[in-house]
This record gives sequence, structure tokens and C-alpha cells, in this order.
Amino acid sequence: MNPDFSDQWDKLKHIASNHDIRDIQGLFAIDTNRNQNLSFEAHDIFIDFSKNWMTADLFSQLITLANEAQLKNKIEALFAGKPINISEKKPAAHTSQRKLKATEKIVQDREKMFFIAENYFSGVYKTAFNKKVKTVVNIGIGGSYLGPKLAVQALSDLQTSNDIKVLFFPSVDDVALVSLLQNCDLTSTLFCVSSKSLGTIETISNKKTILDLLKNITDYNPSSANQSFVVATTNQDKAKELAIPSSHIMPFDHATGGRFSVWSSIGFPVLMAIGREKFLQFLAGAECMDEHFAQTDFQHNIPVLMALLSVWYRNFIDLPAYAVIPYDVRLRNLPAWLQQLMMESNGKMIDQNGRNLDISTSPWVFGDHGQLSQHAFFQTFHQGNDILPIDFIGVIDKNSENQNFLLINMLAQSAALMNGNKSNNIQNLCPGNRPSTTILLKELTPSSLGQLLAMYEHMIFVQSVIWNINCFDQPGVELGKNIAKNIVSHLKDGTLGDINLDKSTKQLLNRVLK
Repeated sequence: MNPDFSDQWDKLKHIASNHDIRDIQGLFAIDTNRNQNLSFEAHDIFIDFSKNWMTADLFSQLITLANEAQLKNKIEALFAGKPINISEKKPAAHTSQRKLKATEKIVQDREKMFFIAENYFSGVYKTAFNKKVKTVVNIGIGGSYLGPKLAVQALSDLQTSNDIKVLFFPSVDDVALVSLLQNCDLTSTLFCVSSKSLGTIETISNKKTILDLLKNITDYNPSSANQSFVVATTNQDKAKELAIPSSHIMPFDHATGGRFSVWSSIGFPVLMAIGREKFLQFLAGAECMDEHFAQTDFQHNIPVLMALLSVWYRNFIDLPAYAVIPYDVRLRNLPAWLQQLMMESNGKMIDQNGRNLDISTSPWVFGDHGQLSQHAFFQTFHQGNDILPIDFIGVIDKNSENQNFLLINMLAQSAALMNGNKSNNIQNLCPGNRPSTTILLKELTPSSLGQLLAMYEHMIFVQSVIWNINCFDQPGVELGKNIAKNIVSHLKDGTLGDINLDKSTKQLLNRVLK
């Protein structure tokens, strides 16, 4: 289905033209129980949609659109392991990857990861310098970096008694390398090369850089057990070409997309930070949200409602941006993770039938820690001519005055955005009527974090179903990567003069290289 040709799509356009739907205070006046009617709860997550340009009846109209897009069948296909990634002719295995009672192969791969981690924890495995591991460095980029980094930082207060520090080396930038070297002793560091295909040029380059540094240190002597490298990948043959023994290669299902892969061995840095038991809780939390998504009717289904609200703002109200503002420093990397998850998944102009879309898909996603954001870009939220929907995310901690202060600030900002003020000074006027959603976690645990990430994953999937696009491929990203590989190949061969590039890029490339 192309949604732009749907009768229901046209009906929703007509509803959007009525500006009464954009009067939040007016909507509260009509429905005195609005805050209750538009609030939902699943496990550790409570969500309040009432400060949005939305009503229960409008949600029902959007659900009709979802039904036209056969959302229920698509959800069933996702969980049944059917080939819903049509461009690569394979399923999307991230929900299977986190099942505690998964397939024999997934459990086998997971147990191998646990075995490797436990051997490094206990000192049975050491680095190639015969030293116990004190630091783990993740060498990966994109989905092999953002998910693990978010989870490690979010659960930083649950670090294991092994006291292993986890760092990340995603960029080939020399400044990043210098910073890394200042924060770890290479001889007691385990490097986890994380790449689904092992074809990502930045990751392979960083692995080579580290290997060259290690080889220049006296006593570097890898053995069958003592290795300074482990690899998380679906490409085991390529891993062996990097001189990594099979015992230190952690495979995962090839149908697991990179940006959906923190639940697999790509999550090895998370495992090393929090240990086996808490990692299993992380998976179990995501599986709880999977069950909610798969089994709950759409009227109470949190990921479905979030996606429908997002489609409403993007396509019917024409709001191009979307902010995600966590009021907890542990979640400060959530916006960057979600930015990749949403924009790389759904930033498409071609539908699954190969037709050009006449509608916009993914909004521009951005955000930062809430208290910092208040003193940065919230001014535009309150008084700018451009309006955008906002997700406020808070974590309840009854034992922390500071955390309560943060949440009070968060709630005050959402109230100010909705209500505005009636200042006599025109310069101070804030018009209000700015939409926002508030998401509260009972506490930040491995389980609740798993629920939160899975919730957003399913939101992205529902968006893609409504837009009739494939959220599991990224051909635009691959285009840029292939051009970079082509340039590097010509550089190595000394045939740069023969490369087929536009004049501007050739000029800039020559300037860089000279």
C-alpha cells in the first residue's frame, strides 16, 4: 500500500486541517480525564501522551490507517522470522536474538560469548602480554558502537566487581587514538572488534592501528588462550583472516541488523561491564516489551501509539524534526542511538514496491541531556516559529533529591511548553501549545533499559509499515562507504589519476593528500 493514495490518509489530512486539534488546553477543557485517557503503562514504563495534538478518537483513526497497512500481519511476520527484509531476502532476527529461550544456534552463540567473558573475568584468559584484563575497548562504529555505548553508560552504576573499564574507539581520528592511549594500558587491554560484516573501513583501519601499536611493545606474544583481540561478527571467515583464532570469535545471526544488534555478541562490551546475570536481565527486559508489542491491542500498545503519533506529526502536521530529551545523565547517549536507529532505518524515498514516495518519512532526530538542553536550545522550543514534538524521558529515584530536582525541571518544561505565559511584555511572551510526550521509568535497571530500547525499535518498525518501506537496509550509507573504499583502493594501487570522481571531489581530494 502506498499511504498517499489511501482514503484514510485523505481523511486524516482533512482532520489535520482543523486547527482545534492543535489547541492542547482546549482539548483538556473538552475531556477532563484526558491525562488518564491518554496515559499508558507497560512493565517499568509509564507514558503520557496528553500534552500532544492528539485525542483518543484521532488515535483510533490512525489505527485504522495501521490496519489498512496490515500492521498486525507485519508484526506477526516479524516475530515468525519471515523474510521481511525484502532487499536482502531475510528476516529481522533482533527479537529472536534476545529471547532467553531462543533457537539452539542463538543460545550456542550466546553461551560462547559468556564463556569468553567469564574466562577473561577469572583470568583464565589473559591478554597477549600475559596480563589480566583491566580495560575493554570496543572497536566499532554505527550500530556496533552506539547501542553498546548507550547501554554501558546507562548501566555504569552496575559495573561488575571485576572493576573492568569499558572504552570505545569508533573513529579513525588521531585525536580519538591519543585520548584512548591516555586512558588505558595497552598491555592489559582487551580489544573487541565489533562489525557485522567486517567490511567497515573505519573498524578494520582501527584494528590495524592497534595491532601495529601492540606489536611494537616488548613481550607481545598471543597464544591460543591469551589474546588481546576478540571479534563479534557474522563473518567468521573474515575474522580468521584477521588472525583471530576461532576460540575468540563470537558469531551472531546474519539476519540481525547492525543498529538492532546490541542484544547479540555486539553487546560483548555491555556484558564485560555488567556481567552475565545483568546482561540476561537486559535481554529479558527487551523480551517483555516484545511481548507487549506482539500481544497488546493497538489502542493500548505503546510502540504502536508512539509510531502513529510520529506519523501524524511528520505527514499530516508537517513537522520535520523530533527531539528526544532524557533527564538522566546515564541516558545522555540515547538521542544519538535513536538518531541512527530512526534516520538510517526510515530515511527512504522508495517504497517496498519500488515506487517513489510522495510523502516524507523519518523526521530529523536530535537531543541531549535535559538540564544541559534547557540552557542551550530550549529557547527555540518555547519561542521559535518552528514547532516540533518532544519526548521527555525521566527516571524516578525516590532516594535522590537531585534526581527529583531534575524531574521537577523536566515536568516544568513540559508544562511551560504547553501553557506558555500571558506576559504583558511582548518580548517575554511564550505562546505555549507546544506538544510533548513524557516517558517515566520506575528506575534505571538492565531490564527497564532493555524495555526502553525495544520500545523505540518497535516504534521505528511500525513507522516503516505505515510508510511501506524497508527499515532493515541502508543503501544510501553503503553508497558513501563504497566510494571511500574505491578511493582507498586506487591510492594503494597508485592509480588515483584514473578514478572516476566529480571535479569538486577530485580537487578536494588532491588538496587533502598534498
